[in-house]
Amino acid sequence: MPGSDPLSGADNAWRRLGTVDNLTTITGVLWFEDPITYEELRDRLEERLLRFDRFKQCVDTSGFGRARWEFIDEFDIETHIYHLSLPEPGDTATFKQFVSSLMSRPLDECRPLWEAYLIENAGDGDGNAVAFRINHSIGDGFALLYVLFGLVDSPEEIEMPMGIVPNPPSADAFRDEATEADGGIGTEAVDPPAEAESAVSAGERGTSVGPDGPLDAARLAGKAVKTGWDMLTQEDEIETSLRGDLGTVKRAGWTDEIDLATVKEIGAVHDATVNDVLLGALAGAFRRVLQARGDPIEGRELRVSVPINLRPMEQRDGTLGNYFGLAFVPLPIGEADLDERIRIIHERMDAETAGLEAFLMYLTLTFGGHTPDFVLDRLLEQFEDQATGVVTNVPGPMECVEFAGHEVSDIMFWVPQANDQGIGISIFSYDGSVRLGIAGDSNLLADPDELSEAFRAEIDAESADIE
Repeated sequence: MPGSDPLSGADNAWRRLGTVDNLTTITGVLWFEDPITYEELRDRLEERLLRFDRFKQCVDTSGFGRARWEFIDEFDIETHIYHLSLPEPGDTATFKQFVSSLMSRPLDECRPLWEAYLIENAGDGDGNAVAFRINHSIGDGFALLYVLFGLVDSPEEIEMPMGIVPNPPSADAFRDEATEADGGIGTEAVDPPAEAESAVSAGERGTSVGPDGPLDAARLAGKAVKTGWDMLTQEDEIETSLRGDLGTVKRAGWTDEIDLATVKEIGAVHDATVNDVLLGALAGAFRRVLQARGDPIEGRELRVSVPINLRPMEQRDGTLGNYFGLAFVPLPIGEADLDERIRIIHERMDAETAGLEAFLMYLTLTFGGHTPDFVLDRLLEQFEDQATGVVTNVPGPMECVEFAGHEVSDIMFWVPQANDQGIGISIFSYDGSVRLGIAGDSNLLADPDELSEAFRAEIDAESADIE
């Protein structure tokens, strides 16, 4: 069996960022109208998932050096796959309660940091669902896309918008020789992003921030210093009812499917991209929620932290890992007009600045992951109270995919939060539709439908205007 590997600084930071009241665990669900069996799920995960070493390893922190990924002796995949049936009425509300309970419970660090649930009676209809929970230390959202689409029946046939995901993994990608030729597992070098890819970019590449010559390098260095200073000195996030003390109970929700063609039509009318429309509608949804709660909104902005990919997708491989940073993006909740909200978001979210913010945050986490707890805590204190929540937008396959011979009718995931943020918004498109997955701390968002219904109202209002 191969030897152990040290955790990279970023991976270890994300592992340590998890707290009892704010877990850094990614939750995802695949729905099947034609039910999948336990045996089919087990065999597919054993064949495809276990090609990734991280799913057979736990984190060893017993030594005096860096935390390490250690293989589990006689690993049995069945200890990580649970089969259960939800109680009657087994409707969508029951399923949301179940997902909420999963999101509220930490994974056992004495075991590999993932688990899967085959769930019968999982909402309306006769099908079932599979829920996955994966600790963020294993990989970021782009890495887990790489994993997910390596599990489906015909990875080579997946059509992704803008080609944002590299070819899904083949068996050859996991041979020891290939790993050694790649320089080994655990490397964490990331160059300043030449083409920073935002998780809210809906497949569009960001502006290049790589230096093309000495003068450009000097300009970029100067801008990086200014960006870092601005990040450290920016005002605290505004106080609203969506911010406050966090608890251990989390709530999961999601919107109904929204036709992606409708979103594109709205964008065409407003001379905006799909991502512009979604962020503008989200700002409007926050506006509706806060207005209904009696919070002051006029002339105000919320900030959200947005993941920015710092490793080109074609360089992603079976080592997975975290290669992203966070940028702070304003959502103008004080503006009623969508056109004006889009203009403000464009104006304030300069692609180069966002890439630099993300790179600086990545460097902070990479360094902090190798330091004692009190040093990491002190570093992160500099960025506390800077945002209301996390927003990530990952475009999925444009056509339905099959898993072990069964069509995946829908996919949803929920992004984890960190620090003092209690709201997570995950936007995922699949087979011509888009959904919002909403994760909220019960102290701040006891009913995620409050936000999902507000978002739907924004889309419906804009759609009515173009008819």
